Amino acid sequence: MTGNLQGILGLVITSSVLIAIPGPSILFLVGQALSAGKKNALKGVAGNAIGMYSIAVLLSFGIGAVLMSSPQILMIIRLIGVLVLLLIGWQYVRASRISMAMDMPANKGRQSLFAGIIVGAANPKSVIMFGTIVPGFTGEIPPEMSATTVLLLMSLIPIALGIVIDIIWVYAAHAVKSASFFRGNSLRWFNLCGGILMILMALLLSVASVI
Repeated sequence: MTGNLQGILGLVITSSVLIAIPGPSILFLVGQALSAGKKNALKGVAGNAIGMYSIAVLLSFGIGAVLMSSPQILMIIRLIGVLVLLLIGWQYVRASRISMAMDMPANKGRQSLFAGIIVGAANPKSVIMFGTIVPGFTGEIPPEMSATTVLLLMSLIPIALGIVIDIIWVYAAHAVKSASFFRGNSLRWFNLCGGILMILMALLLSVASVI
């Protein structure tokens, strides 16, 4: 029992450090907060969690071994995500020249959720987190539970931590955007910045897909 508690504590600490380091997901969410607003960025948080947990499920049931043994499949999945995010980022960059960030179309919420799922599933951190770190802290598996069940439950820990940390980043970005200094036409620069951040994040994913 003590060993399991130590494993959970170790997972919490390790996961927090890995998640808090800015990567594709945080870069995407900050871009969403600056470009499409806090509400849409929070939908991106939900999508990111769904995408990451889908990788946790695949790895827990052993399907991840198939992906890891077929680099081409993993590369195709990531490149699809890169294409979608490049298109969305470019849309934000174009919008910065013709409208305010607050005037973005209502369907950006659906885009944020969908793009968040892609980012979470394609994020290299997902494979590292749920393929190596989580299994390393499972500890002793109770006889009444299967290894898959334990992995699925343990994977919820970094998912919950990720949601909290991502929300903090979103609110921080939103606070900067909402500062009284950044009013009127200056908001267009945030729309542009958000689009560039998403394009940069897509490029980072493309590099990860070919390494």
